[in-house]
Amino acid sequence: MINEHYKAKARKHWAKWLPEKYKQLKEAGELEAALQVAANKTRARIDELMAQGYQLHEAEEVALSEFVLLRPEPAAELEPWERRELAELDKAYRKKMP
Repeated sequence: MINEHYKAKARKHWAKWLPEKYKQLKEAGELEAALQVAANKTRARIDELMAQGYQLHEAEEVALSEFVLLRPEPAAELEPWERRELAELDKAYRKKMP
């Protein structure tokens, strides 16, 4: 099922880039529900965008950035080079977003 793909993508991204959110959801027993909601919203948004004329890959890019591939949490424990790289990635991300 396609939603399982989005759910797995969210799990991987959140665990790596949003460790506090991931930990809080898991401890509260809400992780699976939150992942499912993100996957469902992603699928619905893709359908909506495709109905507006977007190609699948375009719709996925928009929807994933809204619900799955969320911006990383601030990470004070990062090395200086990691902070610079994250800043560069964030800058590039902001340029692409409407």
